[in-house]
Amino acid sequence: MVQVSYSYKNREFFHMEDYITNQIAESGKRMLFALLEPIHELLMHENGKIRICLDERPNIELEGFSAPVKYRIECTLRGEDLED
Repeated sequence: MVQVSYSYKNREFFHMEDYITNQIAESGKRMLFALLEPIHELLMHENGKIRICLDERPNIELEGFSAPVKYRIECTLRGEDLED
């Protein structure tokens, strides 16, 4: 199972507190999963967390994934094509 959460100022959010922010967060999660669709089969066998950090230097942190899957996720997020 893959979890997606947001982080801001060292606080982690699975659901945002107000309706508009929560809608934006859910839309971001859907877009992230759409982007990772090509490696869906690999993700089904992983227990990891994708944390989207919204601090001064936004980034995406990956936790709990095996090294090969983490590499595939990172390449996919950078837009790099990998040959199977």
